[in-house]
Amino acid sequence: MNPSKTFFLYRKCIIIIITFSFAYVPTLFAQNTLTPMAEKDFTTGGFYGGGLTFINGNAYVRIQLQPEIPIGKVGLGFDLVLLYNPYAESAEDQFLAEDGEVWDSASTWLRLIRYISYGDLYDPFYFRLGEFDYLTIGHGSIMSGYSNHDRRGLHLNLRKADNRYGVETMMNDLGNPTIFGGRGFYRPFQRPENNNLLTRTEFGATYITDVDPNYPNGDLHTFNAVGVDVGLPIIEQSAFRMDIYNDYAVQTPPFNPHESMESDDTSVLESDRGSYIGDTRNEELTWGNATGIGLASTKAIFKFEYRVFSNGYIPSIYDYTYETGIPIFWGYETSSGARRGFFTQLIIQPLPELQLLGAYEQYDNNTSKIYLGISESGLVPHLTIRGFYTKRNIGEDGDTGFFADLIDLDEKSALNMQISYVVIPPVQTIFVHEYRFRRVQTDDGDSKFEPIHTTSIMLGVTTEF
Repeated sequence: MNPSKTFFLYRKCIIIIITFSFAYVPTLFAQNTLTPMAEKDFTTGGFYGGGLTFINGNAYVRIQLQPEIPIGKVGLGFDLVLLYNPYAESAEDQFLAEDGEVWDSASTWLRLIRYISYGDLYDPFYFRLGEFDYLTIGHGSIMSGYSNHDRRGLHLNLRKADNRYGVETMMNDLGNPTIFGGRGFYRPFQRPENNNLLTRTEFGATYITDVDPNYPNGDLHTFNAVGVDVGLPIIEQSAFRMDIYNDYAVQTPPFNPHESMESDDTSVLESDRGSYIGDTRNEELTWGNATGIGLASTKAIFKFEYRVFSNGYIPSIYDYTYETGIPIFWGYETSSGARRGFFTQLIIQPLPELQLLGAYEQYDNNTSKIYLGISESGLVPHLTIRGFYTKRNIGEDGDTGFFADLIDLDEKSALNMQISYVVIPPVQTIFVHEYRFRRVQTDDGDSKFEPIHTTSIMLGVTTEF
């Protein structure tokens, strides 16, 4: 056997084994079973204290107040983060927001509201205003693991109590809305009782748009994705559920960065969201299809999909790095043939205090993406650990090997690790290390994202103990 093919086979087997030990699927949740990691679980809550924050090597004094007010099914959470820079030249730059921003936009002020929520994710009515760390719409063929990077967005679910029909909607940022849409579903044959496979058949439709995708050269095209799906709940019980489904989606074509760089000597690749000079848009719609199976029980949820898509189609394009990666991380293929590959997710809760998650996808052009996460609280007395890591197009540039690129923090990745320890109740110390993205304004008034490296060390009291 060819050594390179043997290595590729071993690598794929290893990745599949790792993924089966660390993954997550929120869309296959069965009532009264494993509660999946929600959009807010990667951050602390109920903390009052201060310390030091280092952003890209610059030091700030940090004050943080996180009052949380539960009122029945209603949840209110606030998050005031104030950074003080005693060496700033102006008063405006002395007191800054969490990412070192000045207080000059509605989005920044809305970050004071960490979340406002009502109900649980799969209740007949669910509402959340706040940050999203891992938002998935439908089966995830268009939006899977999306983050609005600590902005105040909206997630709303409405469904009939018997799940015969419903709708799920989202908006990325109430202060500056650019990404919005949702999914509706309907079970036309469902009866009040004695349902079978046919009567439980579910039909769905998804539409999500980005009205300001920051295309190069001032292009004003919106980016649209439309999908239809059909699902068959083979087993649907309170303690176990098994689904098979098929999703089909089309996207408006993105720019081809490879052709742009080859056709224009003035092409420039920028680090912010990947701006390319030149318009080489293909006028044909791109398409993708995913056939999947999902299993959900009280301690584990598993999902596997086989995907086929055309040249230029990006599966699950609205993910954690979407807003920071256009079009650098899209993995645009120049070949005309269809691409194929798989996507898998699994969540396991071996102990009540511990959840492990992850997701992995791999395609025949060696484009790959991974999510890993952990949420531990109480397994070790007084210790809480929350972590999240994602990376896409692993090893694609060819400069480093797959595993070396996997652990390298760069603009294709994002990391959030928080370790807190209750020294003497309720006194708590927190260590936070992040590689993520912040929204900034250019001199021309345009909005873009740039990576930031942040480390915070804080001491205070907590209401979560």
